[in-house]
Amino acid sequence: MRARQAAFAAVAACLALTACAGDEGPGTVKLYDRAPVPGVPDRTAAVDPSGLSADGAYWADLLLPADLSPSSFTFHVTQAFFAAACAEELGIDECPNDFGTLSEPSLDATAALTDLTSVTVVTDDRSNFAVTADELFALASGAAPAAEAPVGFVFVPFPFLLTVSNGKIVEARQIWLP
Repeated sequence: MRARQAAFAAVAACLALTACAGDEGPGTVKLYDRAPVPGVPDRTAAVDPSGLSADGAYWADLLLPADLSPSSFTFHVTQAFFAAACAEELGIDECPNDFGTLSEPSLDATAALTDLTSVTVVTDDRSNFAVTADELFALASGAAPAAEAPVGFVFVPFPFLLTVSNGKIVEARQIWLP
């Protein structure tokens, strides 16, 4: 038994060292690297119309930038429900494709580009890609994707799952919907 534990520990240590190898270090993500499909909860956090003060996951649509000053985004935030929680909360008729949202309460929330530590976008074919906040701003403004984008990439205005921490939007991960 001890030999098995020692072998396991040696393999784990080797894997840890391999993961740390490389010039850029572990966890370095480059523009348009493939990203994992974000997991969604059975329901997102309830919306307080006075602001996003509670930490959690929120459902939002990105509002197109009104000006070309890339310093922040505005998201229209509502509460979303999935699968059984949707049928329970909204009724089965309000949950096409096992998904539905409450239109009220809602709010428009601003996210500073500098606060966003993780941003992903998704394509019509359900491929997820990591982008910077600046790249998302450019795409939402109608600009062509950066040269690193996959051939044929087109920005689609699917909704986002936002992560709020300490009153700030720190992640914006786009979610594919049918």
